[in-house]
Amino acid sequence: MIDRLARALDDARRRWVPDPRLGVFEVSVKVADSADAPPHVLAGCTTSREALTGVRRLAAEAQIAEQVSLLPDSSVGADAAAVVHTAVAPLYEHPGTAHASRASEALHGERLDLLQKDGPWLRVRAADGYHAWTHAGYLACGTEAWANDWTARATLWSLGAELKLEDGRLRLPVGARVAARLRDQLEAADGRIGMLATGVIRAATEAGAEARLVAAPEWALRWLGGAPYVWGGRTDWGVDCSGLVQTTFAVRGTSLPRDADLQFDAGRSVVMAPDGAGYEAGDLLFFAESGRVSHVALWAGAGRIVHAALARGGVATDDLYGTGSRLRLLRDSLVGVRRVSPKGQMSL
Repeated sequence: MIDRLARALDDARRRWVPDPRLGVFEVSVKVADSADAPPHVLAGCTTSREALTGVRRLAAEAQIAEQVSLLPDSSVGADAAAVVHTAVAPLYEHPGTAHASRASEALHGERLDLLQKDGPWLRVRAADGYHAWTHAGYLACGTEAWANDWTARATLWSLGAELKLEDGRLRLPVGARVAARLRDQLEAADGRIGMLATGVIRAATEAGAEARLVAAPEWALRWLGGAPYVWGGRTDWGVDCSGLVQTTFAVRGTSLPRDADLQFDAGRSVVMAPDGAGYEAGDLLFFAESGRVSHVALWAGAGRIVHAALARGGVATDDLYGTGSRLRLLRDSLVGVRRVSPKGQMSL
């Protein structure tokens, strides 16, 4: 019976939450550890109401107990949301250690939905739909109304700014959000008030308008050029290939998924050409490894691409049709080209 239930649960996971980055389905058959408990229990959690209904149906058919919670669960209490109050909040696949490799990151002023608390670790959903864990030390938590109020006010975008606050300074990466106050004052996500010390702060509408005046690769090189390659990174302090693309299009007014294989489904397909004929600056070029999309680059024209690559140490430009084994392998792994059009102003 246990094997049959395990297979049924796996079928349910594939049907309702096929991608653990975009949802949670952590349900399994638990064996009782005491004589007075039911011998078997379907236990765990999920973000899918349909999956929960399916699991309860399975439990009823098998005549066993069910202890599956729908996220967000009661552990979050009244704290429905959170806002990042540090410069960057790393997002991890699993809770319990800050030494694990990060899956992504959230930036100062960004809002996260709270799903679950496990001691100081919080399971969150980011604005791009990514599900991950982060430590409570990076966040301020509060009600839905509190988070909505902050989001409505945090309409200024950092382009590598540093704030001078009452009690010190706060460096902010490209993409961080702050709120405007009277007399050119700025409010950080933790409520501290200060002034711009160095760097650039732009209203989201202005940042978007300025970005759309130039091609996407040009903007990427201007604000993120030279950033080191960091798996899960999204900023000029460290970025990966899909983070570069996501940030570049976010300021232009277009929301894209977090990872390259997810971005592959965005936009419309462009016919691949051996010489790049028909490609436009800002088209996304996707490359695969072992049959799975694993890298994305921005087409810059005349055979050039802009991308964040570990082999280049970070954000750089390359001649896709140049000589050398690295570029030849890259060309041979091209599996698709997509064109994404801006959709108005950047949403915060």
